[in-house]
Amino acid sequence: MFETLLGESGLSLDRLRNFLAVAEAGSISKAAQGDASRQALYSRQIRELETFFGTQLTERRGKGIVISRAGARLAALTREQLQGLEDFKHEQAHVAKQFVIGASNSILEWLVLPNLHEIVGHLDGAKLRVEAHRSMHLVEAIREGRLDFAIVRQDAVSASLPQASVAKKVDFYLCVPGKMVREHGTALLSQPRAWSTLPLVVPTTGGQFHETLAQSFEKHHVKLAPAVECHSFLHVRQLIETGHYAGVLPSWGVAGLEQSGVVLRTFAPLKDYGRPLCLHWNTRQMARRSVDARTLLALATILSRYSKRSLKHP
Repeated sequence: MFETLLGESGLSLDRLRNFLAVAEAGSISKAAQGDASRQALYSRQIRELETFFGTQLTERRGKGIVISRAGARLAALTREQLQGLEDFKHEQAHVAKQFVIGASNSILEWLVLPNLHEIVGHLDGAKLRVEAHRSMHLVEAIREGRLDFAIVRQDAVSASLPQASVAKKVDFYLCVPGKMVREHGTALLSQPRAWSTLPLVVPTTGGQFHETLAQSFEKHHVKLAPAVECHSFLHVRQLIETGHYAGVLPSWGVAGLEQSGVVLRTFAPLKDYGRPLCLHWNTRQMARRSVDARTLLALATILSRYSKRSLKHP
């Protein structure tokens, strides 16, 4: 069995491991981290694997080398097999597995981290690593097996792919420091033309939320002119809490703001924006890692329960 695979030289776990490191880093130089001897080793081992498999695993793009389509396939196969072997080793030694959960920075902060202990309980005490990425990157990482679970926008996941609802409806709130409301009146909270006078802080241009917020302003004949653009909703909240800026936040990001003297009002222009969220996974990876449907449903329920609790703000 497997004589044609194992009867030739050129294939080894070490070569596959190093090739996977190169694939995940994106280039030989990044994987080698400036070590010239290691870079030479990786290059030689990739050539040996190319000879063994009879195909190009890398290709030149511009001045650099990138992983080819065949190389990406081999990297995925290698990741699956090494993960399976590591899980088997841990199981036999009664050592907890490690799972990787991905989401945006704000979702990690406001939905995942507060529930991490309960999530660990449903994964038999596993070790967890969390990673922050945008939704499209998260979906790609799930497909390639680099993540085990991801909390993403539902519209980023094809309906044919495995998912479970976390939040079907997300409300957004205009958050204005109380001193601004006292100085300029409650019109700041409800009158579109008054919004243009607010020192608004919004997530960086280019994101879906920024575009939708700008369109909602335009519908009311108001131009969105942020005082500050920042990387994430976490930064938006931090600046609102200084008392010098206003902003729009999702419902699960407003808990505790009123205690800080911030006035909240439902932001009507985004009432149809929604941004439903789901838990997404790779079915083959879950089967390989012995995570059953009951566990996946439990994880989605934990996150959903917390998001609904956050949505109870008036």
